[in-house]
Amino acid sequence: MLRRVLLVLAGFALGVGTMLFIPLKKTAPIIQAELGMHAKPGPWGELYYVPFVISAPEEVLPVRTIESGGTHWLFKNSTISEISHLLEAADMPSDLRDAMLAPAVAQFKGIDLELTPTPDMVASLPGKARAAIYRKLAQFPENRSAIFFIHKDTLSFRFEDSGLTKETRARFEHFCCEHGDYLVFGGLPAMLALIPSYEEKLRFVKALTRQKTMLIRLSLTKDSDPKRLSEYWGKGAWAPNVLTILDSIEKAPGATFVTVMALLPPMPSGLVYFYPTVQNNPLNGSAAIRDCHWTSLNFFRDISDTRAVDSASFVKTITEDYFPITGDPRYGDILVFAKPDGEIIHSAVFIADEIVFTKNGSTAIFPWMFSTVTDLMNQYSFLAPEGQRIVLRYFRNKGA
Repeated sequence: MLRRVLLVLAGFALGVGTMLFIPLKKTAPIIQAELGMHAKPGPWGELYYVPFVISAPEEVLPVRTIESGGTHWLFKNSTISEISHLLEAADMPSDLRDAMLAPAVAQFKGIDLELTPTPDMVASLPGKARAAIYRKLAQFPENRSAIFFIHKDTLSFRFEDSGLTKETRARFEHFCCEHGDYLVFGGLPAMLALIPSYEEKLRFVKALTRQKTMLIRLSLTKDSDPKRLSEYWGKGAWAPNVLTILDSIEKAPGATFVTVMALLPPMPSGLVYFYPTVQNNPLNGSAAIRDCHWTSLNFFRDISDTRAVDSASFVKTITEDYFPITGDPRYGDILVFAKPDGEIIHSAVFIADEIVFTKNGSTAIFPWMFSTVTDLMNQYSFLAPEGQRIVLRYFRNKGA
């Protein structure tokens, strides 16, 4: 509770600047310029958001581990012949195709085919073949942590102040394929192996992991209705605290705002903008993977479940404890992104307007953060089979 009060009093800057008290005498354009972009009106109140880019701290970037692990591309339930046809259809030169499918590179793990191409092989892939391989790899969950989606609008934020050389940026662009407004990158170990210095490798991974997110503020004036707002933002055991916060700030002189972080339950308010750390001693066994599904199901829990949430258990929980909704989503509803055949590929928690709380990827190089439905749809659309679209569904807890 103390942390929430401090957040309300001090705001949450993150280098973008905030103001707690906005005098009423200021005009609307000035207020909007100070608070950020205005969200669409709704039961969530007057929301403003400030976009910014967040990047992983050096301490969580396993540069040497990624490079030494090499490239591992898993094609589930596939044969040499099937992958050969895929590469041939993508106009891959026959000599490179033969090298990629040689016994030293292509090996079976049960019924699954794994390719371990050298960095030079990965670098030699022509654009069409690279796109075909990335798209095929993205169909299998085992490969998704190695596939990066970079919105073209973020390229300047990622690289212009990164200190990277022109050679590294050119090599990165060569390793990518285009998908709508995104670049898709899937050759990180090979890319790192071809960068000469460790410092340059570190700068590259730090730039690569930058994410678009936002700071969200709720504006309160003398005309605001704290009780009505608390009906939207107050859920379960946190409802009384939310009403107290909103009612107290609404009584402050002049127009004020509160960071949305102060209204969220302990888990999301404590983790947003943070990067995962190991939660238990690895000598006692593997730590739970806190991915998108873990995040979605633990959003309102006072004490987060330490168990991992695999796809099967996520589907079971959604089926038994939630129901699909067809009307407008509300705060706390779970968004499920799925392929047309029903395979779930991502989940997130609805906040307001188009804003969601999400964890994009299971590894420590991706933070918990706010994003938008549109950005997630664009990003994960690459995982749908060619010519098909991602299906979005909303689910509400039966006890909500």
